[in-house]
Amino acid sequence: MRVKVFYHDKCFDGASSAALFARFYRERIAGDADFVFSGLLHRAGALFDEAAFDGDQNAIVDFKYSSSPKITWWFDHHESAFLSPADAAHFEQEQSNRKFYDPAFKSCTSFIAMIAQQRFGFDPGPLADLIHWTDVIDGALYPDAKTAVEMQAPAMKLTMVIESAPDQRSPTTISRATTSSFRIIFIPNPFTAWASARVAFA
Repeated sequence: MRVKVFYHDKCFDGASSAALFARFYRERIAGDADFVFSGLLHRAGALFDEAAFDGDQNAIVDFKYSSSPKITWWFDHHESAFLSPADAAHFEQEQSNRKFYDPAFKSCTSFIAMIAQQRFGFDPGPLADLIHWTDVIDGALYPDAKTAVEMQAPAMKLTMVIESAPDQRSPTTISRATTSSFRIIFIPNPFTAWASARVAFA
């Protein structure tokens, strides 16, 4: 089964959401699924290309709602999740138990973790560090100004990588973190970060 995951590109929470969704899906829905990640950016005009929804399953995480019948999974936490009242009404009528929204969450990653645990029996425990840092970074919950400015925490270094990455390897990189300890991430030089990240997860 080919699962295509669309996520908020150049965003730590977007990439983390895609990686966590993939792990949840493989563990609780279909162990033989193959994943393709596709980044989405906010832009003028149409946000979605209907032709790109070509997976056997298509998921959108940490990005606006699409009423396309080809979208089978959706998670978001932004107050601006719906492009129009019609989209909001479409979501309200949704009964698939595969599309979820809650603007009370600081990050989409923590939202997916909660839904996956409560409704599908997924264990997010091994990803506690990743979930914690997405809340801190996406919710700007830094303990002090120094932490936010110096960017010394490994997750914050990875954030710099993701925001400056020229391609869409972010969820694949974070997926490596979801298979081991997130604490092992160390990227000494953000300008050569992709090479450093590969070494860190090897």
